[in-house]
Amino acid sequence: MTRLTTATPEFDEPTWRRAQRATALGVVRDRGLPDPADDVWKYAPLHELTLDDLELATPGAGSCATAIGGPTPAAVVVMSGGQVLDVESHDPIDGLSVTTEPPANELGRLVGPDDAFAAMNLAYSPRALFVDVAPNARIEQPVVLLVDCPAGASFPRVLVRVGARGFLRVLEHVTGPSAGFVAGVAEYVIGDGATLEVASVQSLGASCWSVARTRAAIGAGATFRQVAVGLGARYDRVRADALLEGEGATSELQTAHVGTGDQVHDLRTMQVHVGRRTISRLHSKAAVTDRAGSIYSGLITMRHGAKKADARQVNNSLVLSEEARADAVPNLDIEENDVQCAHASTVGPLDPEQRWYLESRGVDPFDAVQLIITGFFSEIGGLLHDDALASRLRDAITGLSSERGSAR
Repeated sequence: MTRLTTATPEFDEPTWRRAQRATALGVVRDRGLPDPADDVWKYAPLHELTLDDLELATPGAGSCATAIGGPTPAAVVVMSGGQVLDVESHDPIDGLSVTTEPPANELGRLVGPDDAFAAMNLAYSPRALFVDVAPNARIEQPVVLLVDCPAGASFPRVLVRVGARGFLRVLEHVTGPSAGFVAGVAEYVIGDGATLEVASVQSLGASCWSVARTRAAIGAGATFRQVAVGLGARYDRVRADALLEGEGATSELQTAHVGTGDQVHDLRTMQVHVGRRTISRLHSKAAVTDRAGSIYSGLITMRHGAKKADARQVNNSLVLSEEARADAVPNLDIEENDVQCAHASTVGPLDPEQRWYLESRGVDPFDAVQLIITGFFSEIGGLLHDDALASRLRDAITGLSSERGSAR
């Protein structure tokens, strides 16, 4: 494998992409990793990571353990080490294009080399996946992304564009072996009146690092629904941004994180309201045990002119052991008077009254714990729109329940 510090990626690609790659590579080499003293990275164990230790993953070097069930998809894309290995479609679908040839004016427009890991992605990503839905096209079957991350550093990049009044659902499963480094980026462009739904489950190995970045630009009357589930990785960071540009744009984000051992789940969100009468809804949930940690930091920004905008964010965290920790930092940045904003957060153990109620009626202690935690995450499973993905969350919940039941 090739070390990141010496790698100079070269691909058969357009001139604009080679120039973009070179610029990002310069940023990586000039800046290096983030400063551990930076408050934005205060929860990241950056002392455990050095660029000298990172080597580019070899695509296909591992076994692809990803799985998606459900209805016949519109297309199945297999990615490994950040490279698109296969695009399979049973029948051509009018209005849907899945290629590795993104337009020059779109790739990197929403997420450029503005932080260390985003710059790495733009510099080292082999080929970006481009999913394009034509105006007025409704793609009822999902596009499935099976993202395999072998040992080494992987940089998957995805650009999804849904034309005006179009519809698309994307299901993504990110997995890999016990050790590795993944810095994935996804850009979503949703045209006026269009709808994009994205459900992603990350179940990487226990020693992996995962630093994911997503950003959506939402047009007038358009809707973006995103579900992000983090189960694996030693350090799992997700930054999910929504830019509500057009009047009446809507963003809905639901997240779930399950932490055991020494895991750290670090969720950062930003909903930026630009257009009038825009709406954002965010609900994040986490459950941690052992010495695991969960961090939620969310920012709602109301730009001047975003009149009648309405934004709500809620964070709920279960702390299931004495050494586990959950932090919540909701923030508001309001530049417009005629808006509505609200945020709420709860952090605490299982409700003893709920447990007592179930056990007093003959429910086994293990089953009582599982019922409570399952109920806590009940909304998320249905939003994944896929039994195979939902089963990953159920298995993680069972693991939490087993530990709590045996510890009684």
